[in-house]
Amino acid sequence: MTGVDRKVTYVRFENVAPDEIWGEIADLFVSSFAAPPYNESPSDLQSITQWGPDQLASPGGRLIAASHDKQVVGFALSQRLDQDISWQRRLDAMLPARDAAIMASRTVIVQELAVNESFRGRGIAKQCIRELLSSRTEQAAVLGVFGQAPQVREMYTRWGFSELGASPIYGGTVTLHALHQRLPWMA
Repeated sequence: MTGVDRKVTYVRFENVAPDEIWGEIADLFVSSFAAPPYNESPSDLQSITQWGPDQLASPGGRLIAASHDKQVVGFALSQRLDQDISWQRRLDAMLPARDAAIMASRTVIVQELAVNESFRGRGIAKQCIRELLSSRTEQAAVLGVFGQAPQVREMYTRWGFSELGASPIYGGTVTLHALHQRLPWMA
């Protein structure tokens, strides 16, 4: 099936979301990123219920929850770059002479994106990003993709994102690719 799944609804949360949404997001986040190719620690991933609301509450904070039959099947989370010092440092290391379009206060970071495995290929991820980046005051969007997920990087490239650079994370065990898109995004 191509295009947007019409049975999926998208709800936008600005700065705050109900606790019950975070529980469903945590479940989806754990199932998505504890599995290959990411193999992250489920207990570490569960902590999204603590740091996710903080990111959402910060400037540029937005959460898109995609639901099917009243169950969250996808989500995307953002905050502004000037709210995340680790991302600023990472970009500074990759791009010592950073493009003027990537000013910290004028750039949004797509912090997370996940779609339930059984709902992939229906346009849900793209629609979550579309909703996340629509009507933004920022001029650019940045996101990271782990090196062990080249198909995800290819997906973003098809959507018009371009690679800024790559850097090792987690003690050099993982390569993080930073991708960029000027806003407004017309995909």
